[in-house]
Amino acid sequence: MIQPQLSFDGDPNGQAYERWREQFCRQVADVDFVPIGEGRVHRTISPAILPRLRLSASFGTPMSFVSLGTNDELVITMSPNSALSGAMGRRPLEVAAGDVTIGDPSIKGAQITQTTHGNFQTALLPRKALLRACPNAEDLIAQSIPGANPITAMFLRYYDLAHTYADKLAPAELDAVSQHLFDLSVLMIGARGDVAEQARMRGLAAARLETLKSDILAQLDNPALSLTVLSAAHRISPRTIQLMFEQAGITYSGFVLEQRLLRAERLLRNPNLRTRKIIEIAHLAGFHDVSYFHRAFRRRFGRTPDDVRKLSGEMG
Repeated sequence: MIQPQLSFDGDPNGQAYERWREQFCRQVADVDFVPIGEGRVHRTISPAILPRLRLSASFGTPMSFVSLGTNDELVITMSPNSALSGAMGRRPLEVAAGDVTIGDPSIKGAQITQTTHGNFQTALLPRKALLRACPNAEDLIAQSIPGANPITAMFLRYYDLAHTYADKLAPAELDAVSQHLFDLSVLMIGARGDVAEQARMRGLAAARLETLKSDILAQLDNPALSLTVLSAAHRISPRTIQLMFEQAGITYSGFVLEQRLLRAERLLRNPNLRTRKIIEIAHLAGFHDVSYFHRAFRRRFGRTPDDVRKLSGEMG
């Protein structure tokens, strides 16, 4: 079976574009891609299939995405750097860059236009599952959901993480990420009652933990990194941070140590850093007790830092 071509770069007036438009856009994506303006068309598309929803992130020249009316899902749509316009049936759609909207691909001819060169991102969710959680979801079709809302900002950040790492996760991990993203979706759209509470507990906790992890990774070499510093920056107690990590099956200190050791191992294998002393590598990875670094490194990797550097040099 010939796999469909996901991306296109070329003249929109030739056979190559029409072939891509038919074989991928219409037959696979259930959407017609209509170029806006004159000149060359460029569109790169990167899909990610999760258990509860399907993600698609694309980038390129201005384009109208026109539904063929054959898909009964609902679609969360956004662009961080282009305004969106169009219509969902009789509902006009005008969304600023960075904001979010809901589309209804079951409406034949419904369209969303990416008005300038940039990104176009979607998350397709099963209509029935979404309406069970958010009975009002269809009322928000073609409406603008501000990207500056805290829950929307968390959804957007978690969307990017899920899309980036979907193909690197084990099935159980992917299932959990999918559930968290779905939970953030229903909170953003406006779930109520017990459904909202369950989604809040799962989705917000997962998104907040990812934010903490990102902050930690950005500060690994900082000797002042501590629970106290993180709790002040994120406005939650040190014990809450510990509990969030424990609920994910790890400890705060264990996560920090593992990430510092992994960074040290990468630095030791870096040929551009072979002239740096081991103590310097330890400091770059956030270890300021060199004796402890040597013990922890050998316990984790079964080799000393010197051994890893020598082996890396021999292989290089």
